[in-house]
Amino acid sequence: MKRRTSPATIRARFGSHRPIRGSFFNPVWLWTAAATALLGIATSQTALTLLGIVILVTAGVAHFWTRLSLTGVVYSRALSADRALPGDEVLLTLSVVNTKPIPLPWLTVEEEISEGLIVRDRPTTPSGRAGYQLLRIATALGPYERVTWRVRLGCPTRGVQAVGPVTLASGDPFGFFTERRALEAATSVVVYPRVASLPVLGFPAKHPVGDIRAARELLTDPTRIIGARDYQPGDPFRAIHWKATARQGHLQVRVQEPATALQLGLFVNLDSFSHYWEGLDLAVTERAIVIAASLASWAIARRNAVGVYANGVVAGSDQALRVPPGRDPAQLARILEGLAKVSPYATLNVAKTLRAGATRFPRGSTMVVITAQMSDPLVAALADLLNRGYQTMLIPLANCPLPPLRGLLVRHLKSPGGVSRASANLAHPA
Repeated sequence: MKRRTSPATIRARFGSHRPIRGSFFNPVWLWTAAATALLGIATSQTALTLLGIVILVTAGVAHFWTRLSLTGVVYSRALSADRALPGDEVLLTLSVVNTKPIPLPWLTVEEEISEGLIVRDRPTTPSGRAGYQLLRIATALGPYERVTWRVRLGCPTRGVQAVGPVTLASGDPFGFFTERRALEAATSVVVYPRVASLPVLGFPAKHPVGDIRAARELLTDPTRIIGARDYQPGDPFRAIHWKATARQGHLQVRVQEPATALQLGLFVNLDSFSHYWEGLDLAVTERAIVIAASLASWAIARRNAVGVYANGVVAGSDQALRVPPGRDPAQLARILEGLAKVSPYATLNVAKTLRAGATRFPRGSTMVVITAQMSDPLVAALADLLNRGYQTMLIPLANCPLPPLRGLLVRHLKSPGGVSRASANLAHPA
């Protein structure tokens, strides 16, 4: 599979003014200084006058400097890739440019980074937002100076992992005032689910999703040539095998392998408990997603048509995961991206998802249901698929009960701890 590695970048120029927070001076200080200066003038006491004026001038200069501190500052953030596999690293590049002649005696950059990413080489602290960590960098900038940082991010966790928003803070050289600017734009990297080999998951080496046979040789695969034969009246001109004709001295035509492509529908049930208020078992849902990704990778590598459906919504939308069947080279990337973005929370009825998704496949296709729960509506949907001529397979997770359906294929896979249960085709009596 070819992964997209295009960079993701944001760039912002800070110029608008926002309220400035004083860490030392406040209105009481300023009014007191003004009163002191006026009292000194009224009483002809030079010391009081100078004290009041010095405080006012210092506060004014510091406030003016702070007001200009983030004006003309250009901040940019870039990720070396917007797609990654578990275990990959992406490079985060942060850059700040001071485009004005006034220096910044101090500047802090606070980037919020998803906890699904591992920040290498730099410490982080907990963020005020759930699911985020805070990367804090401090520096100083001279006139027209640029500072760049490069941070390595590990990608161990499936999902849409965000970098941002960011907050910049600066102020006067004395630290009397501070101005903070927030940039809400975030950059993200989509981490695909892990893809494991079928033997590792516990699938049998032969026919992992059932026997695949061509009932009739009505279609052939033009890319798979298995021999040549003599030309017969009615053979199309484009089927002539010119090299074999030259060798044999008379017309030969290509013999193509019959097309026996598998139509595979993968249905992921994200319900990890019987009732939604019982909570969520992330280990079970993530395992279901890994199994679906692995089966899709296996099938597409053999040029089979695969579609994936789940009863959870895709991040950034209000739609459930639906990847229609296909076998073009980009299909695996579409499936992995969909599985990467799907929420682990079930929001739809899995039986309805199964019934609706199966209509996209012709009769005789293989429908694979990956689930940790078995409800009466799901049993009825499985029975309906069997009655309609679909080869139907169940991959039970955790302690999922098995429905007594004749002709239902069942695959017991290895547990996450590596203990293997019996792996077999089971036909349950009605």
